[in-house]
Amino acid sequence: MGSRVYLLLTLLFYTAGAVQVLVHAATRRRLLSLTTTAATLLGFATHTAALALRWNEAGRFPAVGLRDVSSFLAWSLVLVFLLMWLRSKVDVLGLAVHPTAFLLLVVANLSRPEDKADPYLQTLFLPVHATLAFLGYSALFVAFAMGVLYLIQERELRARSPRTFYYLIPSLEGCDRTGGRAAAVGFPLLTLAIVTGMFWSAAARGAYWTGDPKEWTAALAWLIYLVMLVARHRSGWGGRRGAWLGIAGFAAVALAFVFVTLAAPGVAAAR
Repeated sequence: MGSRVYLLLTLLFYTAGAVQVLVHAATRRRLLSLTTTAATLLGFATHTAALALRWNEAGRFPAVGLRDVSSFLAWSLVLVFLLMWLRSKVDVLGLAVHPTAFLLLVVANLSRPEDKADPYLQTLFLPVHATLAFLGYSALFVAFAMGVLYLIQERELRARSPRTFYYLIPSLEGCDRTGGRAAAVGFPLLTLAIVTGMFWSAAARGAYWTGDPKEWTAALAWLIYLVMLVARHRSGWGGRRGAWLGIAGFAAVALAFVFVTLAAPGVAAAR
């Protein structure tokens, strides 16, 4: 079977996981039941197989073009989610991760593969840079999601009229702690992705910095997260302000990703 078949199987498993998470959230049940976890693990296994086959089919690392980028980003997101869940047991992350992974797989399955030959895609920079970037994006997405959940929980507590989300979301301290840990993991990965991207740019274009919009937005995101982490460490700047900084930083990361995917589709791994 080719990578397309495995990608369709992955979509089926992720669809099952996303539907179950949303139904469980609406009925105030535990989000990650045994069935949901099994669907997620089976989907991740078939997804890994799909990426391996796609690598073999394309003859290069599967992180170029809308289909490959969407697929690899979804895989990275699920991997980071599973690792975070094993550590923190925060089920509510599934409410953000499962629908997002499902949507990314829909995009991947509806997109055509990018098979353009480019000598710069055969370099070692592509797998190293893409892996660092997408794992960093995924960790920072978790920080973003926990920031949003923090603000929702804070509003629920102030309103004094708890609704469904109140019973699903961890305490404010739990949201802040998990979001801070995710940002602390994502920031060094983002830093290494930027550094390897600069070396790749030097090899491909003869310049470490070209002033492209994607480079400026990546630098802006890096600066926001630097301020966030330094403020948390030195001034105890967590809570609401930390949540908003996490949201702002991820907005810049998402903007950089869009610039790369749409403005430079040939090398969508964000050099």
